[in-house]
Amino acid sequence: MQRLTLSLLLVVISAVIGLGWGIDRWYSARFAAAEDPAFSAYKTLGTALALALDQQRGDLKSGLANIPLQPQLTSAENFPLPDDVKKQFIAGEPLQLESGDQLTLHFYLSSHQQILSLTLPEELHQDAQHSLRWLLTLLFYGGVILVVLVWLYPLLRRLSLLRKTAQAFGAGDLHLRIAPDAGSYIHSIELEFNRMAQRIEQLIADNKLLSRGLSHDLRTPLARLRFGLDVLQEEQLTTAQQQNLAHLNRDLTAMEALVEALLNYARLEQAVISFKPQALILADYIAHLHEDFYAGQVELRVDAEAMAVRVEVDPEYIAMLIHNLLQNALHYSTEEKKRSCVLLSLEWQAQGLVLAVEDNGPGIPAAEREKVLKPFYRSENGSSYRGHGLGLAIVVRIAEWHRASLILEESKGLGGLRASICLPIALLNDANR
Repeated sequence: MQRLTLSLLLVVISAVIGLGWGIDRWYSARFAAAEDPAFSAYKTLGTALALALDQQRGDLKSGLANIPLQPQLTSAENFPLPDDVKKQFIAGEPLQLESGDQLTLHFYLSSHQQILSLTLPEELHQDAQHSLRWLLTLLFYGGVILVVLVWLYPLLRRLSLLRKTAQAFGAGDLHLRIAPDAGSYIHSIELEFNRMAQRIEQLIADNKLLSRGLSHDLRTPLARLRFGLDVLQEEQLTTAQQQNLAHLNRDLTAMEALVEALLNYARLEQAVISFKPQALILADYIAHLHEDFYAGQVELRVDAEAMAVRVEVDPEYIAMLIHNLLQNALHYSTEEKKRSCVLLSLEWQAQGLVLAVEDNGPGIPAAEREKVLKPFYRSENGSSYRGHGLGLAIVVRIAEWHRASLILEESKGLGGLRASICLPIALLNDANR
């Protein structure tokens, strides 16, 4: 960043000083020596008039009566000038002064120690090179902007490369790196990005290896335990032994479910590679899932406007998303003395197509709704069901792949939790062309 700052500062200063000096030199050489002929005529006339007045004896004002240039006489003592200008003025050089919208010529009358001042017509006050000066001003600022843009081009090009690499890296291509360029203004940032990407890739690889290794290694001893418990069930056991065996079966089932959840989440970490969206009518797809798995447990509602809408989604992962939402809703809505009620709905709204799952369970407090989206977090909401804390984390990951968002809120109709997935309009437009 220090290199970038110093380079920008040097370019701006060089452009301002260089262009300003160059334009000023060119203008001075081209136009400074040129004088308006009308102005030269007035200067010659004023010089002759001053000479005639200086030679006149008596009242000088009488000689100015018929001159239309508003002549005025001022005592030399009341006309202060810098020393260098005063020497030239006394030597006979006319003095040109510009004040406000007036242009005046002044002549020194040495014999009378007075100053003759003539006010020139307004036409002469208007600079003959006015348009040229505006053009040169625009040229100056345009040149500065051009120099800065030339300096910015390689920076913008490297920033664009950094942005594209970061986007591809975030989308799952963890092998991407930025090719080093020692001349880049952001060379240090690019190196840090490559180091960060390398560390992230290594951490994710280690995490995948650990998850897969532990999950697969745990499956073998769990299978042996299951086989041993099945064999024990065939033996003649006392009532106490049968109760202990039932507890062991329940714990083993929970362990198997946890291992399966870990395997699913581990597979999800590398699933971007196999993510294959395709156009389908989501209402029909949801209807088939509902009929095959949840016909007697979940109520289905689909708005008429959403019936024929096509979306670009991966059917396999959308099914996984719906299953996770519905299973969570079914588990948490099953309470004593209360009938489970779960609603699956699809409706068209202004922001896109909204897939929602609602239940009549205890819901999730507003303070915990962000936390439950993290892996392995379980809400303390008083429900008897305790999952593994991976269901909503998987839903969030799949929603991100589809550029969708998960919103958790209270269900106004059922009183429990409402989990809604909003598929953006961009997906719908691409699919309905």
